Amino acid sequence: MTFSLSAIQQAHQQYTGVDFPKLFQAFKAMGIAINTVDIQNGTTIYTRQSGEQIIDRGVKSTVPISHHTDKEQIQESLKQHQIGKTDFPSFCDEMAQAGIYKWHIGIEAGTCTYVNLKNEIVIVEQIPQ
Repeated sequence: MTFSLSAIQQAHQQYTGVDFPKLFQAFKAMGIAINTVDIQNGTTIYTRQSGEQIIDRGVKSTVPISHHTDKEQIQESLKQHQIGKTDFPSFCDEMAQAGIYKWHIGIEAGTCTYVNLKNEIVIVEQIPQ
């Protein structure tokens, strides 16, 4: 799989929510090392180990990012999204309301790290592979 914006967009269309582990595998096949999703400014950055990056417009939260971090709400939003109960824009709004403004998907580590406005790591989630 090639490292291109069209390949990334195609993978996103093919795998969403419940299929996140498959999206993760597609990213791995493209050589992506880190995927950063920033819902405060609406950008998504795909970075290869070589440092090569593709920056794309992502989903921007329609609600302000809360200054209060609600870990329980984050975990509930994650659970609901992972079983297909919410679409991605709704998930992003829920994360904003819970105080998360970005997350990093570490392809090598198999983790997704959620970060609040103080740049504190709130949750590190293992991605099923």
